[in-house]
Amino acid sequence: MTTEKIPKFGFIVHCRSMKELRLALLRYRLSPAAALPEPALKDYCLRQGIIQDIFTFDRVVSDTGAVCQGKAFCVFLAPDQFLDHQTRATELVVQAAQMAADWGAQMIGLGALCGVVGARGVAVAESCSAAVTTGNSLTVYASVLQFEKVMWRLGVDPHRQTIVIIGFPGSICLAITKMLHHRGHRLVVVSRQKTSFLQKFLDSIGAHDGSIQITHDIPSSLQHGKIIFSATSTGNLIDQRLLLPGSVVFDIAQPKDVIFSTTPRRDVLIVDAGLISLPRSTLRRYRYSGLLANDIPSCLGETMTLTFEQRWERFSMGRELSLEKIEEIGMLSRRHGFVFDNFRTFQKPIPSEAFDTTGQILNQPAP
Repeated sequence: MTTEKIPKFGFIVHCRSMKELRLALLRYRLSPAAALPEPALKDYCLRQGIIQDIFTFDRVVSDTGAVCQGKAFCVFLAPDQFLDHQTRATELVVQAAQMAADWGAQMIGLGALCGVVGARGVAVAESCSAAVTTGNSLTVYASVLQFEKVMWRLGVDPHRQTIVIIGFPGSICLAITKMLHHRGHRLVVVSRQKTSFLQKFLDSIGAHDGSIQITHDIPSSLQHGKIIFSATSTGNLIDQRLLLPGSVVFDIAQPKDVIFSTTPRRDVLIVDAGLISLPRSTLRRYRYSGLLANDIPSCLGETMTLTFEQRWERFSMGRELSLEKIEEIGMLSRRHGFVFDNFRTFQKPIPSEAFDTTGQILNQPAP
């Protein structure tokens, strides 16, 4: 009797906030450290380099019949530590990736800031015995597809809207800018600072006709358009009170860019962009990272798709993503049955009335 050999993946993540870091320490019986003041706790986590296997997908089934399994490994650092201590963060991500490879993973995905440090995954890929991807290609595909589906549901022609893109020159925002410009949309790009790279990028896509405006200020950019993509590395940048009535924000970032409010506005729509669901052929219900059953980030979906395909390659890597690969991974993921239209806001289903209200405002004639 032969035993089925199921291809394996690993997924490397980090804590999304100091609160989540403390809870993780408590869960893994490191409670004395969890009670430390924030500066001492951060120093402790940097020194100790804690990495834990935190979640197992023991059987994920594609609509094609393919099967894979995987584990998520968490680096116990807060988001700002990844940005402030990139060398140390990269070392820990490399260690976590090798832990996944030692477990048997042949494909390893890098979640959130794990895919930003180390030259956007390149250093990790060069140091790991398994194939590595940031998963950003499917994140871009999912976000743009969800934008198109939401615009259709709202009854809005996106070509009549100005689209704001926050998070330039991150790889996700670069690719979204390129895709939407090619499709003829009016864009306002928010860049942290004016650089030679910015001008070279605009020249490379032929943006000489004024179809792309540049600004360096987030609050003012929110007054230029009502359709907003946001994918920064820092999170908590967009105050809902600054959004124009009828605004639709596709929040791709982890941690989230839109600041959560206990009294959310009813005249705007915040979409958890890049969030997808496992194929319906996967009968077991997984509750990953506090999400609704079988919801996963699309970067993890790319990792699973490549594992289904048994394509052990560096698929998404570095700052500039291939538009051809973005379309390819999107088509492959849809063939395997990943679901792209279970729309969420702050990890909860978006009610129908939220679409109705926002659509009515967006479709009102300009004064």
